[in-house]
Amino acid sequence: MKSVKQLIMALAIAATVSTVTAQTTNIILQTDFDGDDGEGNFSNDYGYCVAGSSSGSSLTGDFSAITGGAGVDGTSANVLSPNYTLLPTDPNWSNPANTYVFAVAGDGTDFGAPMAPITPTANLSSLILSADLQVSGLLTNLTTADVTISKVQFFDADNDVLFDFTGDAGDVGSNYVHIAVPLSQLGYASDATDPITDFTNAAIVSSIASFTIEFTVQGLVGTLNGNPPISPPFGFTSTGSLAVDNIELVQTGNTLPTPTQEQLIWQANFDTTFPSAGYGFSFRDGVDDATGILTTNVAGGVGGSNSLEYVVDLSSWSTNPPVSFSGFGVGAQQNPLPFQLTSSNKSSYKIYFSAKVGGIPAGNSTNVSAVADLLFLVPPGAESPANTSPAVVLDLSPALTLTTNWQSFAIDGSSSPVGVNNGGSQALFNQYVSQVNELKLQVATQGSPDIGAQFGYATNATIDIDNVKVVEINPGLPSVSVINTNNHVEVFWADPTTGGTAQLESATNVTGPYLDVVGAASGAASPYVVPAGPVRQFFRTVWVQ
Repeated sequence: MKSVKQLIMALAIAATVSTVTAQTTNIILQTDFDGDDGEGNFSNDYGYCVAGSSSGSSLTGDFSAITGGAGVDGTSANVLSPNYTLLPTDPNWSNPANTYVFAVAGDGTDFGAPMAPITPTANLSSLILSADLQVSGLLTNLTTADVTISKVQFFDADNDVLFDFTGDAGDVGSNYVHIAVPLSQLGYASDATDPITDFTNAAIVSSIASFTIEFTVQGLVGTLNGNPPISPPFGFTSTGSLAVDNIELVQTGNTLPTPTQEQLIWQANFDTTFPSAGYGFSFRDGVDDATGILTTNVAGGVGGSNSLEYVVDLSSWSTNPPVSFSGFGVGAQQNPLPFQLTSSNKSSYKIYFSAKVGGIPAGNSTNVSAVADLLFLVPPGAESPANTSPAVVLDLSPALTLTTNWQSFAIDGSSSPVGVNNGGSQALFNQYVSQVNELKLQVATQGSPDIGAQFGYATNATIDIDNVKVVEINPGLPSVSVINTNNHVEVFWADPTTGGTAQLESATNVTGPYLDVVGAASGAASPYVVPAGPVRQFFRTVWVQ
């Protein structure tokens, strides 16, 4: 039985081994519309706007142009300004017999050579479209409009459509919103010449010669007999606009990485799930601190839910403004955690939350610099020398831009810098991760130096957070298990729930080399009966697309 025990120990060592493939990125198309070296392979811009009803359609004209000063940070952008001034008298719009009306405004950009070669692939997640979008001049009762990715078209040299994708870009308002959407999340238009499966065909993919990227504001606005009277999202004006900046389509490495799954550590939506405590705070150079009230913002959260809000009175700063730094924030903490953390790699953690600010006077900028801090804490006495109170061992501190509209953030630990203002370090996290029993998430404005001036020294400046969720990212391959049954050893494994299969591999040394176990290319073949013999074996699974 001694050899069996040794075998079981050896099997357990390699049970969680998996493989990771490095990724590369090629830029297929790109432009910032500034006319410099960053302009990329942009070749043409266009816009259009139409309005229609159940009895027909009416062209309304458009004004589209590359406009200086209209882009992100005052750069250039492709701007469409629809003209709906004629619609109130248009019979197709104003006839009460019509059952519905709609208004569409589209902003398009064409791209040609030069471009990086596209690798044929079945993995459409490797092709990612990104852009910055802004909508302005909406009706006073609208703060955002739903923008559609109406065209991601690939053409051959004869200008025939090879591939045509479409989908949702999300809600866009007067502040620029950055989107990054893999083609796998878009639908496939039916008017393309060739089916989508041809993206794996090298001959088809190599014939791609040009592209069109188009974004559209589209409103199906109801019946004419409705109340109040209907109009396009921009109203019966020519002052609204859809601006597009920094378009880019990239292809990442063609090999799919091992799937991962998220293990929930903590969540709080302030409606059905709550933190163990919440807090608000303000800070500045000097002793003239502001006062505030922490409260549940009933029905003021995302989608009419509740949020956690800190209302701060900044009026006391007006006579003695900060000269070095200032800000205010809101935080929530959770103690105890549901399980012991195991990974000291900050890339293993991801933060989800929504946030906004309020109380900014009209005319002041609604873009507010801010920072989020995800703090990992250990209990008193955990450190050496012993800490007398809970101590921060790691602070993930990504920079943010908040606005007066709710924004949702999904932040990877891999891209988050380690903060230094709250204590902690990567070295401390490495040492004490297994003793972490408390998390704090706080979101704070950052003055440079006087945040009070941006808020007009208001007595009711606010900052809200909602839908907090922190997860630990684990490999998506289920663990390998080993059972000694009737004097023989069986190895059990399963395929990942995230797709693909798990190939069982074995080696006679823990460091390899590992070879495929014949007939064990899927969890469907589990269990594998280990042949009797004196040689130790190590087993692992690797993901197969």
